[in-house]
Amino acid sequence: MSQKSFWEQMKGFPTFQLTLLCLLRLGEPLVFTSIFSYIFFMIQDFGVAKNTAEISTYAGYLSSTFAIFQFLCCVQHAQASNRFGRKPILLFGVFGTAISSIIFGFSQSFTMAMVARSLMGALNGNISVLRVAVGEIATEKKHQNIAFSVLATTWNVGAVIGPLIGSFHLFTRPKVRVENYNEFVDKYPYAMSNIVLAGYLIFSMILGFLFLEEPSKEFKGRKDYGLETGNWILEKLGIKKTKIKEAEEEYQEEGEREVLLPAEEVYNSLEDDEEEVIDSTLVSGRYGQAARRRYSSEQLGPVVSNNQLTTNVQQSYFSREVWTGPVIQSVLSNFLLCFHSVLYSEFLPVLLASQLVRLEWPFTIAGGYGWSTEDIGKLLSTTGIVGTSSVVLLFPFLDHHLRTITILRMSFVLIPFAYASIPYFLFFKQDYDPSNPSWLSTFSIYSVALLLSTVVSISFCVSMIMVHRSSAVPSHRAFINGAGISLNSLARGISPILFGHFMTWCNENDVGGIPWLVLGIMALICLIQSFFMDEYDEI
Repeated sequence: MSQKSFWEQMKGFPTFQLTLLCLLRLGEPLVFTSIFSYIFFMIQDFGVAKNTAEISTYAGYLSSTFAIFQFLCCVQHAQASNRFGRKPILLFGVFGTAISSIIFGFSQSFTMAMVARSLMGALNGNISVLRVAVGEIATEKKHQNIAFSVLATTWNVGAVIGPLIGSFHLFTRPKVRVENYNEFVDKYPYAMSNIVLAGYLIFSMILGFLFLEEPSKEFKGRKDYGLETGNWILEKLGIKKTKIKEAEEEYQEEGEREVLLPAEEVYNSLEDDEEEVIDSTLVSGRYGQAARRRYSSEQLGPVVSNNQLTTNVQQSYFSREVWTGPVIQSVLSNFLLCFHSVLYSEFLPVLLASQLVRLEWPFTIAGGYGWSTEDIGKLLSTTGIVGTSSVVLLFPFLDHHLRTITILRMSFVLIPFAYASIPYFLFFKQDYDPSNPSWLSTFSIYSVALLLSTVVSISFCVSMIMVHRSSAVPSHRAFINGAGISLNSLARGISPILFGHFMTWCNENDVGGIPWLVLGIMALICLIQSFFMDEYDEI
């Protein structure tokens, strides 16, 4: 078994180009998570909800519409990247997100906000194109673990910064008075944070236009005015300019099958040197390989054959040879994990923002903690930092010393109790018992939220490994990974709508703790299921 040091692995790594791709990718989690800090107050200001309990329902609609439309339109973005190249489609996606973000910020009705979020999802199908671009930029196998892991971690970084921007006291519902500025913010209380986000998106788009090389070999020879302008700027600054590469391959012959995610060679080549070990403290070897396979999987997207869009799913992929017991168990576990973690992430801010209406031990709970936008943003950003740190620092250590299934079970065992306890910290508030310390309720929320951020982040890493290793046939893994990602997208789309209605009903009937108990039961099912799963050896 050969072993390479981290710095040997990084030799020749396409750092600058990957950084540009990550900057383009960062915009989506920034926009997606920034609204969590103020979504309760925004819906309340729209006046669409008859009472505060109904806000959960409308929050579910707003949260779901982005994911649903992005899922539905990813195919069109993917097909367009085959026709026009990766770079212009990536830039178009970022620009569309910027425009949609501004529309959302200036929304003065729930309908307008829904349209803006739908438009945002429809215009940004970049994730499918980014998977391709990273595989085309990081062409050496020794670089791909790091490259795809960094792409996956970018979401966590955005989840830290997004809530901070959305809750910043000068941007959203500011309490300080500034002449002229306050007149604008009073009329559009959620516009400024979205303008800032749109400014970042435009900035990243300009950087991509000037310095990003076209990742696709098919379009590398095309004249790129943006890259030429960027090289001129770098030359004036005395910086070594980017080399504009000529096309390395001619256009494929007419009728030849063009794979949208041309990473089959990347994926299959893993079988050539699976014994190579990377000594990296930044990325777990197994997680890096899982991320590489998951995000370079040919099965994740459509293909173009004879100018017609088709999928890579063959009829044989729905046979029992593919969907074995371990495969079904792993994919289902990943789906349930995504389902309940999405609900926690999107409805915790609603619970925190709601004002307490009624509280009687042990089951009568209506309302929430009454936190401000700024308080919610601080919590979400803090948990985002801890989640990212756990992936980068804690998970590699656990991955080195423990079996994968052991890590999964250890993570799952804490989640059910944490979910179920969240509404009961209301009984720690002085509103219920004046003898309670003023900090006790907030301290308890932070403790559980930080714990959940750590174990859920690690659970996703382990789940990714379990999914791609569950099949004994390496040629099936691409399809299985693709199916897993599709189910996760489905979870992000449908779970907030269903849970929003359920949460509204529970609050109207003064049993607001039940939804969190249900989340705990779902997490408990994941835990029980993990004991029917086994360690899957690398093939």
